[in-house]
Amino acid sequence: MKFALPLAAAAILYAQAGPDPDVVLRQTRARLQAMARSLERYVCVETVDRAYYVRVVPRDAPPRPGPEPACAPAAAPGPLQLESTDRVHFEVTLSGGRELHSWPGATRFDNRRVDDLVGDGPVATGAFGAYLGSVFNRPEVAFHFNGQRTVNGKTVFEYRYRAPLEGSRFDVKVNSAWLPAGYEGEFQIDPESLELERLTIRTTQLPPGATFCQAAATLDYQPVHIGDRDVLLPTRSQMEFVLDNGRQTRNTTSFTKCREYQAESEITFDAPPDISSTAARSGGRGRIALPIGLPVTLALAEPIDTATAAAGDPIAARVVKPVRRPGSTEDLIPAGAMVYGRLRRVEHHVQSPAYFLVMIAYNRVDVQGAVSPFVARSDAGAEQAKELGANLEMRDTGIRFWGVGTFVFPTGKPEIVIPAGFQSKWFTLATGGR
Repeated sequence: MKFALPLAAAAILYAQAGPDPDVVLRQTRARLQAMARSLERYVCVETVDRAYYVRVVPRDAPPRPGPEPACAPAAAPGPLQLESTDRVHFEVTLSGGRELHSWPGATRFDNRRVDDLVGDGPVATGAFGAYLGSVFNRPEVAFHFNGQRTVNGKTVFEYRYRAPLEGSRFDVKVNSAWLPAGYEGEFQIDPESLELERLTIRTTQLPPGATFCQAAATLDYQPVHIGDRDVLLPTRSQMEFVLDNGRQTRNTTSFTKCREYQAESEITFDAPPDISSTAARSGGRGRIALPIGLPVTLALAEPIDTATAAAGDPIAARVVKPVRRPGSTEDLIPAGAMVYGRLRRVEHHVQSPAYFLVMIAYNRVDVQGAVSPFVARSDAGAEQAKELGANLEMRDTGIRFWGVGTFVFPTGKPEIVIPAGFQSKWFTLATGGR
């Protein structure tokens, strides 16, 4: 197969002019394999900005003969138009070649896949370091030298690669199962420094039942100084999903606040939710048993700025009025107690009527140092969301968030700030933590 030919022939052509492409590839692969292993020492905050596009068919477009092909959105008439955006924050590390994620500020990583953590919208792993292992540390991957290129005034060697379906570590979710997909792409190397400059990856063979036609990513790399050494990380990673309904999504990923593991850091599999670590510190003293249906008025402790806020961000609120059982004078939760949780959605819908959709989920309440589970719901914006046609379900699942507060802010502004002190009314659902 032409694709699998060795690089020797190309190397002869370049032997007189400069570095041997075969040697450059071999040395770079060894460096990247070591780099991928070293990433297991580090944690970064991963920000994923997601954009959702819909194809707009012109009114005067002629009807297409026959049934619409399931995976030919590029041939469909009309341009893509931005429909909405949202953002997600994680903390990410690498362990055994696999990326592990947690919510920002959590003390543990667990073995849930990232889609289980987010629960909504398209997500992918690999940009932090798993792609390096999938491409450069797999014996079944075939390489071919494309030639010498000049990029931004700099000479680079470009290679292409192809990974067969057999032995693939690029997994695609089909229903509830994760199945392997074939993939291929190109990468560029600085032949002098042996630094990886750019990597592209795209699916070639999808498992039956996949709900998208192709996924393709482009990653631009540069060394990042963390602690006492330089670590190779993408300065920018962009992945596009072409869906079988003609829509497309684009995820732009960046990494910040990178740090080396501290002594108190830990990786725990099957870790319990946030409530466990906080409750353990309080010894579980005086835990509150909350009946269902109690009204709770909460005021935000800090503002929510949609320019930077993301799903996963920690959030806190102050209890405005004492919470009591009907007919009782006993305070189950006194005024001033703090409730904690996370943002679950921060969406901006740009099509008319434009609006922001913010969802909050609280999971614990702190009463004088004693931490108890707290699960509640607020439907303050549910009717307005329905009028605007907002989707309150997790995309592609048909399941609704339950223990959340839904807030809708109609506006044509590109950003809004929900101020500290913003009050909302909630009703308790159960005493179990999330």
